[in-house]
Amino acid sequence: MNKQEKIVVLGGSFNPPTVGHLRLLVGALDMVGADRGIFVPSPHAYVERKMAKTDEPWALLSEQVRFDMLSAMAKEDARLSVDALEYGYTEKRYTYDTMCSLSKKYPDAELYFLIGADKLRILPKWYRIRAFLEHYRMLVTRRDGDDPERMIENNKVLSEYRERFIVINTPEGIEGVSSSRVRAVLSEGEKSVREFLTPDAFRILCECGGMGIDTVFGFQGEYRCFSNFWQAPITYHGLTYGSNEAAFQAEKCVNEEEKLIFTTLSPEKAKSKGRRVLLRDDWDTYRLTVMEDIVYLKFKTHPELSEMLLATHPRRLVEGNSWNDRFWGVDKRTLIGKNHLGRILMRVRDRLLKESGDASQTE
Repeated sequence: MNKQEKIVVLGGSFNPPTVGHLRLLVGALDMVGADRGIFVPSPHAYVERKMAKTDEPWALLSEQVRFDMLSAMAKEDARLSVDALEYGYTEKRYTYDTMCSLSKKYPDAELYFLIGADKLRILPKWYRIRAFLEHYRMLVTRRDGDDPERMIENNKVLSEYRERFIVINTPEGIEGVSSSRVRAVLSEGEKSVREFLTPDAFRILCECGGMGIDTVFGFQGEYRCFSNFWQAPITYHGLTYGSNEAAFQAEKCVNEEEKLIFTTLSPEKAKSKGRRVLLRDDWDTYRLTVMEDIVYLKFKTHPELSEMLLATHPRRLVEGNSWNDRFWGVDKRTLIGKNHLGRILMRVRDRLLKESGDASQTE
């Protein structure tokens, strides 16, 4: 009698797929002695809706990129593969339907679906959960603070199918490794996410320019100094201001007496007062000239800030924000915006690079 093939299925957004996903599936295969492990990535429409609820729509990867990264990861173990059977769906795709499709592909196999213990709380509400548990086994990874066995026993539906559950320990080395952690690292401006991805998956992400991996998106953390609110004194048109924001708002004014007031204001108070001044007639066109002038002055005046800016080369700089500024920056939720401040910073960076090169040639 031939041994029945065992297949473990791991579904998810995989935006992006990480070494945590890889170790989790491989660990599950080893735990139950399975012959095959299949990654099933969610369709673009689902992942797009999911990411739209976060502050990270900029981190949305295409179906092809997620598939390519998963395929690269699957090469780490001959038992692994990727199935894009959910791709192309725009309406909700139920896990039960996905497992039914896999059953047709592998009619003689015993299928296991892999979930974290946290999913047990919502599992009874899954579409056709009773039919699901009658046909397929459920692998549940134990996590710190969770008691999967008790959660199963305490639920009327799940306890009826307790024999369909297998609880396994979460493999070591995946604590803190997740897709959301990768996105957080990138949004915080950290330079590398290599430790979270396999080498080939990292290469694919870099090549596609996905998730802003070659982009500084939003001036926070170590890049907070790129903001106009960063307090770094500059002298512009004979007046010294405590920040670029104060200098910029002062230039809206039509007379010197009003400008003088801004030399004593914090960035926040300068912005507030700038909303109430009488604008010079040519402000709509002049503001871009002013911004480039004062950004250059800021980095030219403060060498330590210049070093920070130069160190970002050749990365793209984007003033991602959550306050819907689509002129100077890009709205984080919609990714819409002209990014004039980011563009100016990159032009200033190029100018400083050229000046540093010219200076080295004359030494």
